[in-house]
Amino acid sequence: MPITLDQMKKGSKGRVVSVVGGRGVALKLSAQGISPGMTIEKISALRGGPVVLRVGRTRVAIGLGLARKVLVEVDEG
Repeated sequence: MPITLDQMKKGSKGRVVSVVGGRGVALKLSAQGISPGMTIEKISALRGGPVVLRVGRTRVAIGLGLARKVLVEVDEG
């Protein structure tokens, strides 16, 4: 069952299922390499602050509001 990116645990990996929001949100995330089908790893998150991800070989930080718009299927195991 998909969860939002901010709900993922640190060190978890998963696949982006969808982005909830308008075209602007999708374009902003896509510019950072975050789009449906991409595999990501949550590196860290500060309480109320940015969420740091690994997308491919790149580290990306996005705000909490954007993280709540990304639905992820977490890899089990």
